[in-house]
Parts: sequence; structure tokens; C-alpha cells
Amino acid sequence: MKNLLVILFFISLTTGAFAQVQEVPFTLDDRDRIMRTEEQIKSTNDKIESLRNEMNAKFDAVDQRFDAVDQRFDAVDQRFETMESKFDLLYWLFGILFGLITFLIGYIMWDRRTALFPVQNKTHELDGRMMQLESLARAQAKKDPAFAELLKIAGLL
Repeated sequence: MKNLLVILFFISLTTGAFAQVQEVPFTLDDRDRIMRTEEQIKSTNDKIESLRNEMNAKFDAVDQRFDAVDQRFDAVDQRFETMESKFDLLYWLFGILFGLITFLIGYIMWDRRTALFPVQNKTHELDGRMMQLESLARAQAKKDPAFAELLKIAGLL
């Protein structure tokens, strides 16, 4: 069995050597076929190059559009920046206005207190005097019945 394997191994080596020795003839048909293949490759390369140029042109157009959109965004940003500065001015003006309104309300409240204080004092003083007059009138009404009758008619007693 081993001998058979060794014989088969050597036979396969020798047949492989003879297969490499044989030459394949190169004919005119083969040369023509190679030339046609080269032409097809050149035409394919030309098509690929034209497609590449078209794609580059389209990409350039898209890049120009993006640049235009970027310029528009920049213009909008500049508008917002100017609007923000205007809004900053408006915020300051509103702040000043609300501060003045708050000051005015505080001043009005203070002025009312100071204006009412003398009136309140005078009212308290008059109430005190009125109480004294009532107590004197009651005392006089106890002594004089006609005066008491007059106070009853007036509704003071």
C-alpha cells in the first residue's frame, strides 16, 4: 500500500512537469482580442473620466449653493445681532421706565402720607373738642331742662 502511494506520488510529479513544458501558441486572434480589450478599457476610462468631470461640476454647483446659503445665514445672523443691540437698548429703556414708575408710585404714597398727617391731627383735635362740647352740653342739659329738650329735638342727647 505504501509502495502504491509512493508510485502515485512520483507519477503525479512527472505529469505536472510535462504539463508545464507545453507551450501555448499566441495567435493573431489573441492579439486582436487583446487590442479590442485595450480599446474597451480606454473607452471605459474615458466614460469614467467624463462621469467624474460631471460629478465634480455637480459638486461644485452644490458647493456654490451651500456657500450662498451660508451667506444668507451670515446675513440673518448680522440682522439678529443688530436686533439684539436694539433689544438691549429697549431693555435698558424699559428698565429705566419701570424704575421711574416705581419711584413715582413710592413718591405718591409718601406724599399722601405727609399730606394726610396734618388732616388726621386736625381731625383728632376736632374730635377731642367735640367730645368736650358734648360733655359740657350734657352737663348744661342736666341743669337746664329747656336746653335738654332742645338737644333731644336735635338728636344730640
